[in-house]
Amino acid sequence: MAKAEPKEERVLRGIAVSGGLVRGVARLIGSGLHEPILRHVTSKDVEAEVSRFERAREAVRDELKEMIESLQSKSAKNAREILEMHLLVLEDSFINGRVDARIRQKKESAESAYHKVLRECMDSFQRMPDDYLKERALDVMDVAKRVLRHLQGQATISIKPCDTCICVAHDLTPSETAQLDRAQVLGFAVEQGSKTSHTAIMARSLGLPAVVRLHGVMDALRNGDDLLLDGNEGLLIINPSPETEARYRQLQTEADDREAKLRAESTEPAVTLNGTRITVAANAEFFEEMAHVKECGAEGIGLFRTEFIHMENPRATEDRLTEIYARIAEAAAPGLVIFRTLDVGGDKLDPDFDGELEHNPFLGWRGIRVSLSRTAHFKTQLRAILRAGARANVGIMYPMVSGVHEVVEANRLLAECRAELQAAHVDVPERVQVGAMIEIPSAAAIADLLAAHVDFFSIGTNDLTQYTLAVDRVNDRVADLYQPSHPAVLRLIKMVTEAAHRAGIWTGICGEMAGDVSLTPLLLGLGLDEFSAASSQVAKIRHAIRHLDTVQCRQLAEQAMCEANPAEVQRLSEEFAKRHYAELFC
Repeated sequence: MAKAEPKEERVLRGIAVSGGLVRGVARLIGSGLHEPILRHVTSKDVEAEVSRFERAREAVRDELKEMIESLQSKSAKNAREILEMHLLVLEDSFINGRVDARIRQKKESAESAYHKVLRECMDSFQRMPDDYLKERALDVMDVAKRVLRHLQGQATISIKPCDTCICVAHDLTPSETAQLDRAQVLGFAVEQGSKTSHTAIMARSLGLPAVVRLHGVMDALRNGDDLLLDGNEGLLIINPSPETEARYRQLQTEADDREAKLRAESTEPAVTLNGTRITVAANAEFFEEMAHVKECGAEGIGLFRTEFIHMENPRATEDRLTEIYARIAEAAAPGLVIFRTLDVGGDKLDPDFDGELEHNPFLGWRGIRVSLSRTAHFKTQLRAILRAGARANVGIMYPMVSGVHEVVEANRLLAECRAELQAAHVDVPERVQVGAMIEIPSAAAIADLLAAHVDFFSIGTNDLTQYTLAVDRVNDRVADLYQPSHPAVLRLIKMVTEAAHRAGIWTGICGEMAGDVSLTPLLLGLGLDEFSAASSQVAKIRHAIRHLDTVQCRQLAEQAMCEANPAEVQRLSEEFAKRHYAELFC
C-alpha cells in the first residue's frame, strides 16, 4: 500500500489577542450554507440522482447514530439531544418529498434541489416570532451541510461533540459562545475581531490562546485539519511539519517554566516598592474559570459578567440564579465577587429583550437602561445576588451608567428587594458593596456626583475608549484609531480616581487595559486602587506591581497626559515597564 504524502504546511498570520500555544484539530463553527453551482440532469439520469440523494442521507444517518451512541454519559445529554433533533430533520418526509419533486420535475441535481429546499425551510424558521423555532434553523443548517458534503464528494471527518478542538469561526457572538462546551475548546482562530472583541475577552478569561483577523481562514480549512495555534505571535499553522512541532515544543517548555516562576510568587501581596497595597482580582464569566482564578493568586472577582449565565438559561428562576451565584461566590471565598448586573444589548443580543431593530445598538438600549425598563427581571437578579451574599462575599455593580438618576433608581430597587426578602424571613447580608461602571464619558465627567451614591467605581476601559474616541472597537476600518493610551482616555481615568478618593471610595479598572503589563505603570500613576484582569494575566500584574514605585508612576502619568500622540504614550509606558520587569516581555 502506497504511503500517504505528508500534507504541506501553511501559515496564516493574524493578530494575537490571547497568549499561549496549542495543538489540535479544527472545528468550524457557524460557517454558512454555501449554495452549490446549479446543475441539471437528463431525464434518463433522474432515478440515479434520486438514489444519490438517498445514499447521502443514509451516510449522514449512520454518522449521527454513531455519534449519539458514543454520548451515553449524563454530561453529554444536551449534545445527544441536539443530534437526535438533527436525525428528525434528516428524516423529515416533507423536506425529502420536496427535494425528490425538484429532482424529478425540474431536473435539478440532488445538491441544488436539497440546498434550495433547506434554504426555504431555514428562512421560514427564522421569520417565526418564537425563539425556540428560530433556533431550529441552526439544526436545519447543520444537517444540510452534512448532506451536501456527501453529495459534493467531500470527505466528511466526524468530530464528536466530546472531542477537544480549536474553534475556527468567521466570528463568535456571545450567544454562540454561551452554547459551546468550553471544556472541549483548546483555542480560537477567528476571521474577524479585535483585542477587545468578545472572543478575545473570553479566551483570556479561560486562559486559552486566540488569534483574530485570520482573513480567509474559513475557506482554508475543513473540519479535522491538523492545526497549531500560536497565540503569542498571532499565527495559525495548518499541517505543521515535524520541524515546526519540535520548535514549538521547546517554546512551550520555556513558557511553562516562566509561568511556574510566576505562580510560585502568587501568594505574595501586591505591594509596590514604596509600600502601596493594590488589590488584584480577576474577571470571569463562567464557573469553569474559578479553579484557575484561585490558582493564579487573584484576590477575588472584580467583574463577573452575568449575561452569559442568562444566555445559557434566559428563564432561570430566582432560586436557580441564587444557587449559581452562591456557588461562584463560595468558590472564590473569602475573596469578594462583584456581579455586574445584566449587560445585554450592543454585541450581546438577547431575544427575550428584543424590540425594534436598532441601527446603532452600542448607542441604544443596553446595560442599566434595559434593567430599569424590565424591573421584574432586574429585581429577580438583585434578589438572587442578595441571597447569595448570605453565603459568601458579594458585591453589585451597574453597567453603562450615564447619569445619577440611573444609580438612584437602581439603588431604590435594590433596597426594595432587600425589604421584600427580609419580610419573607430570607437571610441577606447586612451590607453589600454597590458600584457603578464608568464606561461612558458623561459618567466620568460627573464622577463626583455619582460618588455620593456608590461604594466604588469600576472603569470599563473597552467601552470608555470606544465612546470617548467614537471608534467601533470591532470595526477593521477604524481599528488603528482604537487607542486606550489616548490622552483623552487617560484624563478621564484620572478624573474618576480623583473624584473617588475625595469621596473616600475606591476605584478599580476591569477593562482589557488592566491586563496589559506594558500599561501597568501608567495605570498605577493614574491612581487606580484595584486591577481586575483575565485570570491568565493576574500573576503578571501582581509581579509588575511589586517592581514599581507609585511616585515614579505618577510622574510617568503626568508626562503621558501631556503627550499629543497616543503611540508615544504607549512607548513611554512600555519602556518604563521594561526597565522594571523586562522578564515579563520575553
